[in-house]
Amino acid sequence: MLRWSRRLLMGLNILNWVFLALFLIALVAVSLRPDLVLDAIAGAKPAIDGGYMLDLFRITLLLCIPVAIAAHAIFTRLIAMIDATKAGAAFTLDNARRLRAIGWWLLATQVIDAAYGWLSLEMSRISGEVFGWQPSLTAWLAVLLLFVLARIFEQGAAMREELEQTI
Repeated sequence: MLRWSRRLLMGLNILNWVFLALFLIALVAVSLRPDLVLDAIAGAKPAIDGGYMLDLFRITLLLCIPVAIAAHAIFTRLIAMIDATKAGAAFTLDNARRLRAIGWWLLATQVIDAAYGWLSLEMSRISGEVFGWQPSLTAWLAVLLLFVLARIFEQGAAMREELEQTI
């Protein structure tokens, strides 16, 4: 199971960078040829301020960068935890630190998601179209869970070290 999980995480990390590259290509294309996007907006919704909509779209694409960095950090730390567990060292201070780092990175993605939410609401407001977004209570609870688990891992590591010293 751990081998499969590790491979899945490695594959997801590769896909993460592939999609970031595609988003950056889109950002460059939109920056080099904004007239194409502006013409498309004007054709679909003539009353919309195309320049403002284009700026919102660019910001959306730019926000993909920190999300990809956070995803990479999460994937690589999970892979390191799997490797440590396979080596028989699950409850270690290193894994506790990794869990805490994953918690911080996931928190960062939730803050960025709130920015995406604002962008969605703003695009909906100016276009009259509904851009779907809703905050994820589950993700916010996952952040809290990761910080709690990191603390549990710290205590587990301390207990393990104490036990090893008594033997």
